[in-house]
Amino acid sequence: MKKIFKTLLLIIIYIAIVYIILWKMNLVTIQIKNPNSKENSKAVDEYIDNDLSLEDKNLQITKGTENKFYYNQLDETSKAIYDKILESNDKLKSGTSEIEFNNHEFDYILSQENGMEILSQKFTEAIDSIKYDHVEIFYIDYTKMVIHTITHTVGNNESYEVFLSLAPTEESYLKDEFINKNLDIVLDEVETLSDEILSKAEGTDYQKIQYIHNWIVDNLEYDTTYEGPNNLNIYGALVERKVVCEGYAKLFKYLLDKEQIPCILVTGNALNSIGEYESHMWNYVKINDTWYAFDVTWDDPILTNGGELPEENRYQYFCQGDNINTNHFLVPSISEEGKEFEFPELYHKEK
Repeated sequence: MKKIFKTLLLIIIYIAIVYIILWKMNLVTIQIKNPNSKENSKAVDEYIDNDLSLEDKNLQITKGTENKFYYNQLDETSKAIYDKILESNDKLKSGTSEIEFNNHEFDYILSQENGMEILSQKFTEAIDSIKYDHVEIFYIDYTKMVIHTITHTVGNNESYEVFLSLAPTEESYLKDEFINKNLDIVLDEVETLSDEILSKAEGTDYQKIQYIHNWIVDNLEYDTTYEGPNNLNIYGALVERKVVCEGYAKLFKYLLDKEQIPCILVTGNALNSIGEYESHMWNYVKINDTWYAFDVTWDDPILTNGGELPEENRYQYFCQGDNINTNHFLVPSISEEGKEFEFPELYHKEK
């Protein structure tokens, strides 16, 4: 009996020694805790310096999408153009259809001396707003669309027909990279992939935001070549997984929109780590009727040494207040010399 016991003891000691050696060599896998567990939520909170907690069960008050944030700041003329373009989205998908406005809808503008110039400006404002409100319409190239008029003169009276149509040198409203693709398959792919991501977003809205933020940081790569044909849109983010800041921010908005968590795109200039200003896009998100800033791109920095990102760095720009304005500077207009939009006040973070 003693002999059997000694044999078993030697086997246990041998197994323990082998395990320690393998562990030291990093060949033993240690199970990682569920990122949504309470223990990890507390650890994450240590890195997020604001008035919220991942464990706060009351973080589900503000619901709904902000897909008309820019639209709501337009005048009636720009809104009419915006509405007509969205209403005609199926025609735009077909590639070439002309879009006609109601008879005499813009006579009051076009009868002015610089009427066509004013209408063109309203067209630009509508397009800018659609691009920022509706990131899901990533397949239309609005630069291929033109606005034109036909003038009818009877005596001293003039009336106008107004159309949106394809520019003469173009063959389709679709972006070049989608012209030869089956758009229904492309859209189904985006829908399927986004649904797979969101199927694992659980808990309070704040915890869902954290999960979406972390998924983007863990799965996207910054396009340092700046040449990817889809590096500015959600297709490039979801399917190709390689984008620039615009792709990061648009995917963040798209996924939060689907979760009915209010989120908007904002653009401006940012002061980077080497002291240079660069054009940049990030997000504002509304939680409990208060707006917070998120910069998912900068929470996923390019690591030149190939090392791992420290956990605290992953949340430097997660759910921040007006402190982000020290290196992120909003530009109120989307296009050069375009309409200047107003933005919500961010949560005030005490110094």
